[in-house]
Amino acid sequence: MKSQLNLRPLFSAGKWVLLSLSLTGTVFSAEPQNPEQYKEELLAIEKRLDAKLKLLDEKLNRLEAVEAKSPVVSAEPVSAKPASVETKPPVPTQTVEAKEADKIPSKKQDDFPVSARYDKNGFEVKTDNGKFALAIQNRIQLRYANPFDSDPRSIGELERDQSSFMIRRARTKLKGHAYWPWLKYYLQYDWSQPVLRDLNLTLDKFNWAKLWVGRGKVVYNDERVTSSGNQQFINRSIINDIFTVDRQQGAQVLGNLFPGTWYDMSYVAGVFTGLGVGERNNDDDNMMYAGRLQWNALGGEMPFSQSDIEFHQKPALNFAFAAATNQSKCTSFETDSNSCRNLRGFEQGKQGQYKIDQMMEEVRFKWQGLSIQHEMHWKRIEDTLKTQSDSSRETDLRGGLIQAGYFPHYLFAIVPKNLEFAGRYAFVDPNTRIDHDLQQEFSGVMTYFFSGHSNKVNFQVSHLILDDPILSLSQSEQRFWLQWDLSF
Repeated sequence: MKSQLNLRPLFSAGKWVLLSLSLTGTVFSAEPQNPEQYKEELLAIEKRLDAKLKLLDEKLNRLEAVEAKSPVVSAEPVSAKPASVETKPPVPTQTVEAKEADKIPSKKQDDFPVSARYDKNGFEVKTDNGKFALAIQNRIQLRYANPFDSDPRSIGELERDQSSFMIRRARTKLKGHAYWPWLKYYLQYDWSQPVLRDLNLTLDKFNWAKLWVGRGKVVYNDERVTSSGNQQFINRSIINDIFTVDRQQGAQVLGNLFPGTWYDMSYVAGVFTGLGVGERNNDDDNMMYAGRLQWNALGGEMPFSQSDIEFHQKPALNFAFAAATNQSKCTSFETDSNSCRNLRGFEQGKQGQYKIDQMMEEVRFKWQGLSIQHEMHWKRIEDTLKTQSDSSRETDLRGGLIQAGYFPHYLFAIVPKNLEFAGRYAFVDPNTRIDHDLQQEFSGVMTYFFSGHSNKVNFQVSHLILDDPILSLSQSEQRFWLQWDLSF
């Protein structure tokens, strides 16, 4: 039972005892000469007693609150025990439930919980122990095209009138790591087509050797590997559809050797099914092989991202050479459910019909808001079903581009800092044995970066020229693009 005395009756009785004693003392001392004055003195004494009792009552309330929070102590007296009876040590006041709880290992607050933040990769969630991380990012690309959107390959396509608004791209990306920080994953789904564009794992434990497996882009040339969201122009040049190796399913080993030296090198070597991402099984027993070697001459290895939005204080210069070989029913690729395509002039292939060998050289340069990029491509398509004496058995294709961009704010302060102007020239010769079949592109673009490549608006004008070898004439057309690209 609680050792608590109820003092309230004592305080109440004490008031009247004191009042009585005061009255008695006054009576015994003498008879009151002035009854009215005597009465007033008694009322004043009563008021003083009431004030003191009120203070005592407040202190009693505080005392009861303190006792309610204090541990329970037994009020029973401890009787003396005979000497023969063994005296047990005092039992701790801890309860049995508390003892049982001590046997269960407690979980530290930072062992399991996750933390969340929002950065350039989108909304990211990671466990505090560092084993798991997930970043979710969405992207939408709104475009207006006039008079058409795609790249024309014939006079008829050049004369189209398909002015339109469109959701050109609508994608969701998931990236992060699982179990170990070096086991990274990446997934990208395109809702506008729809198609699973990327799904791969990367063992990123050593910078000199990383293993990539799954579905995604072959690391071949900058224009294709660079995300469409990190492009300098609204769309890739007219050479892309002809020479791209695009996305494949397979494995790649990549790394960076001798970093920080003048012979700083980056490499990629991969083997793939060779049918793009639309089919699960190969059409024959031949695989696609691809490789890339890059010399990071100045400033180290640059990421695949165009425009010098980082504003390199020191010049960065990369030279690269890449090659690929494949034998399949395809002569070109596109990321779609029907990924295996054929270029104009090639019939739909049979199993292992076309053997393709191709190579390219590339130069990239960035310095203080200036960016320059150059690519030159060569590709040979061999139709293995045709005889060796057939002159059309082999077709050679050539193409190239050069583009440059600059932020003029660094020369003229009146120009907004986030405004870039860029120009590009590209050409394709679809068959080097045929004259007057050249395809050319002259493009200019103005881009305002609200938040780097994550939020930007572009306006692009292209002058497209096509030569017709049959009609022996050239025809041109202008194409206008306005686009808002937003990642969140």
